[in-house]
Amino acid sequence: MEKQGETSSTSEKKESKTNKILVALLILLLCFCGYLIWQNLELKKLLEAEGIELNEVTSERDQVQGELEEMLAQYKEMEANNEELSEELAAEKAKIEDLIKKAKGRNWTIHKLRKETETLRTIMKGYVVQIDSLNQINGRLTEENIVVRTELSSEKDRTKNLTEKNEDLSDLVTVASYLKTGALSSFGVKIKSNNTGKPTDRSKKVGKIRTQFVVLKNSITIPGKKWIYIRILTPDGKVLSEKTDDSNKFDFNGVRGLYSAKKQIDYKNQQQTLTIDWKKTGDFPIGEYNVEVYADGVDIGKTKFSLK
Repeated sequence: MEKQGETSSTSEKKESKTNKILVALLILLLCFCGYLIWQNLELKKLLEAEGIELNEVTSERDQVQGELEEMLAQYKEMEANNEELSEELAAEKAKIEDLIKKAKGRNWTIHKLRKETETLRTIMKGYVVQIDSLNQINGRLTEENIVVRTELSSEKDRTKNLTEKNEDLSDLVTVASYLKTGALSSFGVKIKSNNTGKPTDRSKKVGKIRTQFVVLKNSITIPGKKWIYIRILTPDGKVLSEKTDDSNKFDFNGVRGLYSAKKQIDYKNQQQTLTIDWKKTGDFPIGEYNVEVYADGVDIGKTKFSLK
């Protein structure tokens, strides 16, 4: 009986010890589970915080990208309107395009993007000021150019008017310098045996045609040797001329034609009487003759006579 009592007591002691171990293990297990739950909660908080931060970074990155694209558009506009700075603006535009690519590729941190964006914005402000100054200068130059062109146009008009007046005056002087004739007459002459003659209107008796006139005084004509030409036109419009080649032609009124007779005079700005004869080379047709007198390439007198 005593041995059974000892055995029972030993079993109770072992069972009590085992229970203690199980309780200890259960407590440890509960503590570990509590730790895991706490860790899970902390991790969830961390993930939520990271998510919020990621959203904020993404939003800020998108904002910076938008600012870069806006600056790019402004650079393009400045580049199109300012040829003087086109190369410099194109270089800055290329930097912005490269930065936009990096922002889309998520290669750079938001801090670097923001820093580079602010640097480019500062540079752009400098160009804006520079372009504004250039525009103001160009505006002033344009206004000055308009004034200069207006003055130049007015000066050209004045010069044109003076030139026209000078030309008119020159024309008047030129016209006034032409020789003029007075007492101009032409008639047929019958030649006598003593080589004298008398006027006649009988065509068969005419031996020569005489033209008489006075070269009037002209103080503004250049003095010196001058050729006086006579053209006698028959009733059918032919010019009486010894020859019809170029040796018997002269320039008058812008053309070149035959003359009947010519005489050189030494004009000294004084009145001078001239007689020029055309000797018969063939029969004179009946009708009205026209006689023209020329000097210095212009006609200075005209007259008519008839033969019957």
